[in-house]
Amino acid sequence: MQSLYDGKGITPDKEIITYCAVGARAGHIWFVLKYLLGYPNVRNYDGSWNEWSRLPDMAIKK
Repeated sequence: MQSLYDGKGITPDKEIITYCAVGARAGHIWFVLKYLLGYPNVRNYDGSWNEWSRLPDMAIKK
């Protein structure tokens, strides 16, 4: 799993914030990175896309 994340540029030296549509997949990825792979700077945005997309002043990029 380490090589899969490293190959996408997700490395332990970076701050990582997981998110998804409603938080379930993001929570799973957070757990894997934090507790199984030992990444020290991982956080989960529990509002995820569902919350972010409803905030009128938040930036959205494609």
